[in-house]
Amino acid sequence: MQPPTKKRASLRLGAKERIRLQNCTIALIVAVMAFALYPYILSLRNTRDFQTCQTNVQKIAKAISMYSGMYDDTLPLASTWMDAARGNMTSTTGSGFTVNRYFQCPADTSGAPSSYAYNQLMEGLSLSTRPMDDQDMKRRRALGRIENAALVIEKHGSAENASVPLPDWNAVLREMTRPHPVPAMTGSMILGNLTATSKVEEKLKSLSVDSRGNPRRGF
Repeated sequence: MQPPTKKRASLRLGAKERIRLQNCTIALIVAVMAFALYPYILSLRNTRDFQTCQTNVQKIAKAISMYSGMYDDTLPLASTWMDAARGNMTSTTGSGFTVNRYFQCPADTSGAPSSYAYNQLMEGLSLSTRPMDDQDMKRRRALGRIENAALVIEKHGSAENASVPLPDWNAVLREMTRPHPVPAMTGSMILGNLTATSKVEEKLKSLSVDSRGNPRRGF
């Protein structure tokens, strides 16, 4: 009687093994592609968030401009500036149901009512004429040229109608949130002439000091 012959080991995969191998290969390819594309996707998201934030401040600036036009070119009060802007936001957005989202920057994950803060030193100031009120004149002298001053800045986690004193660019640099790395750490703002703009951190630093490196007073 002959001994039983040993079966040769086979390298051929069964149906289940082939499916597992294919799934593992696909998962590996997807992981490599995701790893390679992540910086690009992150850059696109940062750019989108920054552009959305810029759109927000443009809408807010237009709404404040409409408000000031109805009140002899006077800027709103710091305690009610969001309410004043919100009241005219329907005309700037075409809808009265989603205006609150224009006060939220996509990069702000705090859940606060606003991502922006108002310069309380500019409340009630006239954009076109110099008032005779001594206190207003004192504020104007302290601010310098209000068209170069910051009226609204990007400050994440702000409360409803949040306001901060911004006497100069050093205060803006200290208070402003700069979460958008496009092309560098950049934040959005509205100037005193109701122009929406943005400043990179290096620019804010240069504005906050004079040619000798001393803190600059006023705007």
